[in-house]
Amino acid sequence: MEKKVKLENTDVKQKDFERLLLAKMKSMGVDTKCIKSGDIEAINFVSTGVFEIDTILGGTGLPEGTLVEFCGESQSGKTYLGYKFIAEAQKNGKKCAFFNIENSYYPPRAIACGVNIADLTIIENVSSAEQYGELIEAFIESGIYGVVVVDSITAMIPQDEITKTYDQVQKIGVHATFIKRLTKNLVAKSAATQTICVLINQLYMGQGAMPGSMALTASGGNAMNYFTHVRLWFRKINGAAGQVVRKDDEGKDEIIGGKSTVIVQKTRYGQPGQRAEFKIMFGEETDTNPVDEFLYRAKAKGHEYVKEVRKKFSYTNVDTGEVVESKNPVEFTKMLMNQPAPEKRTRGDNSTTAFEYIVGRLRISGKPLDDLLEKINSDGDLDFIEDEDGIQLSDEQLKALLED
Repeated sequence: MEKKVKLENTDVKQKDFERLLLAKMKSMGVDTKCIKSGDIEAINFVSTGVFEIDTILGGTGLPEGTLVEFCGESQSGKTYLGYKFIAEAQKNGKKCAFFNIENSYYPPRAIACGVNIADLTIIENVSSAEQYGELIEAFIESGIYGVVVVDSITAMIPQDEITKTYDQVQKIGVHATFIKRLTKNLVAKSAATQTICVLINQLYMGQGAMPGSMALTASGGNAMNYFTHVRLWFRKINGAAGQVVRKDDEGKDEIIGGKSTVIVQKTRYGQPGQRAEFKIMFGEETDTNPVDEFLYRAKAKGHEYVKEVRKKFSYTNVDTGEVVESKNPVEFTKMLMNQPAPEKRTRGDNSTTAFEYIVGRLRISGKPLDDLLEKINSDGDLDFIEDEDGIQLSDEQLKALLED
């Protein structure tokens, strides 16, 4: 039977091991800083520039030294968020670079998002994916740039696909193989320099799990899922629900932006699966009126909800035939709060007022609902209305002034 020997002088043996290990690492050319204590170190985060997205990321933003993916359909807000994120990073004193591979960079759009374009480095018109990859790695390795945004990896074409004709390119997975190699390299380099590297990617319809089925697929293969630290997936909201509106000088509805849903598909710093809705402004960033948006969506649903004729809103109670109307959006919305919900409702609809019924049918919840209620109940400036007799106060406001 083998006899067990108790080891002594453990501290001495540990020191001998550390001395030999450091010598080995130096001979290999490995930085000795790669070994450190397991104590928790403070992680610095940078806001995305969009409150709703910061919230689902744990209220922090994106962590330094990580690889991040913005993936989604066309016109779902990926580049927009890239601009917003760059603007926030610049406010924090970080130098930023934007790889304009898709030719998506538009200075007025970037300026509207708050980007200081004079302090933004643009890289474009590089011939191949391999050359772009080397430049991206060089920018990150320099340690000069705190944020590098690549728009997009989908548009990076490997040299093998450039030099051959359409008939000659038969090798499957050339692009995915390149992305796998690139992301593996970027993970280590981003961590070493504490650079946040954002890779913008496209979702497209590809082969599903079942034969003949189709499913949304991200380009780049499985590498993006393996090596990224944070993945945000974007889906454009269609129809009236996906439009940001305001009243113009003539009282007409003006579409000034769109809306998208973003999902935390993966994160190593919080809870995945979180979802939020955010606005994508077409021009200059401006505050919007949630009441105007609510009534715009309600009108788009049809006459059973809300109508607007000659700048006057109206709602008809389908059970009693009673009609309530007003030219003042906030006053009219408050009227809906005092109207009973239709008796004929879907199962599980527990709404008691017309307002609750419409909000439920429009699926308004969370922060958008909070903003709507805050606007309705706020004691802000007087709301003026305009008709054939000129500008005047609403009846409710006039009555309140007379009582004072």
